[in-house]
Amino acid sequence: MSRLFRTLHIYSSMLVLILMIFFAITGITLNHPDWQWRFGAQTKELQVQVPSTLLAVQWSDDELSQAQQIQPIADWFRQQHAVQGAVMQFNLDVEEGILELDFKQPAGFYNISIDLATQQADLSHEFAGALALLNDLHKGRYAGQSWKWLIDITAICCLLFCLSGFYLLWRQPSRRRSGVNAAVFGVVCMLLAYVWALH
Repeated sequence: MSRLFRTLHIYSSMLVLILMIFFAITGITLNHPDWQWRFGAQTKELQVQVPSTLLAVQWSDDELSQAQQIQPIADWFRQQHAVQGAVMQFNLDVEEGILELDFKQPAGFYNISIDLATQQADLSHEFAGALALLNDLHKGRYAGQSWKWLIDITAICCLLFCLSGFYLLWRQPSRRRSGVNAAVFGVVCMLLAYVWALH
């Protein structure tokens, strides 16, 4: 049994070694929002003409059907103007003749406002920089389903790493007492920090 837990302890940590380091570092940067590092930050605005064939649509009143009608337009912007975003939202006002698309991504967004009469689109893009990107990835903010799964898998591996480490320590009588004391000390520090934060 000890061999099994030793193997589990080693390889659960190795599997997510880089990710554990990443989440540890970004945990520190998230804890200090006043730290600013806008390397790679950019803002872009341009006007583009949308093909009339994409907008020649008899718009539905049903939101689900509208989403299907808008999908080819969103795909065109992704292909022709490198628009990216794991989350896409839209607002269609047929009476005003305006279609707005929001593509949300970690540390940035694309906003597109289309005049349905003239087929002219105003495209704006903002990216807050590398540090904001790392912080948003830590939170899984607009990072897509695959990244959320990666966060879950990393969390499970961390649990296996901790629990198997505790088991291996418990199996060593000479280190059991000092190990448990260290764990209790960690819990006490956590509780004291929490109580202190309330005052």
